[in-house]
Amino acid sequence: MEEKKLVRIVEAILFTSPEPISIAKIARTAGAGIKEVREALKELQKEYVGKETSLEVIEIGEKYSMRVKPEYHEYVEKFRELDMERGVLRTLAVIAVKQPIRLSTLAKIRGNRCYEHVKKLESLGFIKTEKVGKTRVITTTKKFAEYFGLKVVSPESVKELLSRAGESLEKYIRDKT
Repeated sequence: MEEKKLVRIVEAILFTSPEPISIAKIARTAGAGIKEVREALKELQKEYVGKETSLEVIEIGEKYSMRVKPEYHEYVEKFRELDMERGVLRTLAVIAVKQPIRLSTLAKIRGNRCYEHVKKLESLGFIKTEKVGKTRVITTTKKFAEYFGLKVVSPESVKELLSRAGESLEKYIRDKT
């Protein structure tokens, strides 16, 4: 495959991937060798460093990602679409309504997949965990409140707000049935 075309293919893959992606996966997707993809990534990184742009290609561990440079985050954060599977969102809902909640209690409610969900939610900045004894206690963060457009940000206020909203919804459903 022509080198310039591979660089553009790698760029397109990175642009559309919601998460960092390994060289091996890029190679499989592009139908190219790992060595060629590694060279294409180097070329792409060089391109983005060399031109004035708000985007960059970064290496995270052994994976690569295209992202908005940190100095432009505040301008695009409102438009960024959250890509979370239904199970992660349900885990987040339980945390928000029952916070502060022990990780062990969350596991009883949501099952063992919640450990993976907690890692994802923490990496997104929607929750924070604090070690207490042998377990961790989980609460929502300011970013959670801002993302969901809540007027309150403290974990206690978020819990209270959601509790009142739930009561109102239950009353509305009872009145309609």
